[in-house]
Amino acid sequence: MTYKTAYHLSILLRNCASHSLIYQAKQINVQILLSNYLGNVTLQTDLLLAYSKSGFLQEARKVFDRMPERNMHSWNIMMSSYAQNYCYSDAICIFDEFLKMGFRPDHYTLPPLFKAVAGMGDCYLGFVLHGWVIRLGFEGYVVVGSSVLDFYLKGGKLVEAKRVFSNMLWRDCGVWNLMISGFGRAGFYVEALSLVRNMVEEGVKLDALVVPSILNACGGEGDLMKGKEIHGRVVKSTLFNVDVVISNSLIDMYAKCGCLNDSEKVFRNLRRLNVVTWTTMISCYGVHGRAEESLEVFKKMKGFGFKPNPVTLTAVLASCSHSGLIDVGRRIFYSMQSDYGFEPTLEHYACMVDLLGRLGYLEEALGLVQGMKLEATASVWGALLGGCVMHKNVNIGEIAAHRLFELEPSNPGNYIALCYIYKSHGISDGITTTRAKMRELGLAKTPGCSWITIAGTVHKFYQGCHSHPLTKVTCEILDRMIKVLMLPGDFELEIHVINISSCSLS
Repeated sequence: MTYKTAYHLSILLRNCASHSLIYQAKQINVQILLSNYLGNVTLQTDLLLAYSKSGFLQEARKVFDRMPERNMHSWNIMMSSYAQNYCYSDAICIFDEFLKMGFRPDHYTLPPLFKAVAGMGDCYLGFVLHGWVIRLGFEGYVVVGSSVLDFYLKGGKLVEAKRVFSNMLWRDCGVWNLMISGFGRAGFYVEALSLVRNMVEEGVKLDALVVPSILNACGGEGDLMKGKEIHGRVVKSTLFNVDVVISNSLIDMYAKCGCLNDSEKVFRNLRRLNVVTWTTMISCYGVHGRAEESLEVFKKMKGFGFKPNPVTLTAVLASCSHSGLIDVGRRIFYSMQSDYGFEPTLEHYACMVDLLGRLGYLEEALGLVQGMKLEATASVWGALLGGCVMHKNVNIGEIAAHRLFELEPSNPGNYIALCYIYKSHGISDGITTTRAKMRELGLAKTPGCSWITIAGTVHKFYQGCHSHPLTKVTCEILDRMIKVLMLPGDFELEIHVINISSCSLS
């Protein structure tokens, strides 16, 4: 009779876990206590799972701590629950206890741990866990291999990620998506698009998860043709055509490629919109310097009942910054708590400092930074330094630059910015001291680079370098355009079409 009752309670608990029925789970917990089933490992594990699936981690931990016996499943549930809820250090602490009890990880243990170490940025522990994967022979498990790959990509270890990826025996669309999104996130858009071609060549079909990653790479690289090709596939697919995430990515891709009209078309034709859709369109207008349209979309968004989130407000403030709408920016920034229910984040402060700095309100910007409740990051100080460069302010520029030297000691851009300010005032001692510091740290200026994709080939032009075969003809055309644009009165600009494909490229 006892076994039957415990069996039924177990079935009920598993149903609670599947449907997040927390109230019923708590009732069954009382029955377990009254029926003296505390020693039943299966029931306790099911109860642990029910609490964890519902996000009640404190209750789950109480169940876990009082378990007289813990099986492998219960340990895995607890570690996974902490990792999924961003309690990364708690997940690692449970793993330490797990090892001390003499357990060995299985292929369910390791993926949440890789998520935890990636979230913590703990490269050393990630390497140790990878060692466990190899030693225990779990490299052939797709879920484990994907978690290792994700750890390296999120940590910016692209060489290691490539090695893991090339050694994987089975690569589904999810694995390809990790690589494409990871390289895109790191700014290696050409490599990301190369991975797309390799994926197609291997016969892997695109799914709804990988399409946004591809569009992000197209936007980052400015590859409009590839982006339109993907858009064509989306239109033809009934599955992709109704996916709001893909639609948001299309809006963003077209804007990054300079085709704001196409972004507007996608936006107007959408039947389903979410907060991200509105935010993306606001950001697109802002980046193109059209703050009035950006604010109009923001107004419509609220009118349709969508509540702006912190990212939305960042996009609005950035739009104000790009167009110099300081009064609107101030009003939005200082009313965040009262109007939207959240305090300004570091991103909001950076946008506001950038707005003030661009318009020359550098003392107000410095006061804002020094009065922050949060610790100012490099992005905030960098925005202030940018304003000082623009307005050649030495005193505040030195404060911002020296703070950045502490936060980003290996970033040459901050030293170069300070040198520029000194040069504008003829402060030769400051230039000499700053350059000496750069030499001491082994820092060098990274040359500016512009690039364009023509017929599938990327042509890069570096500042001060004239080795590209098209550099001379490009400079000649630019000089002629500048001279014509400077002529007074009405004129027609004669357009000389150059057949670039006929030029010999090295």
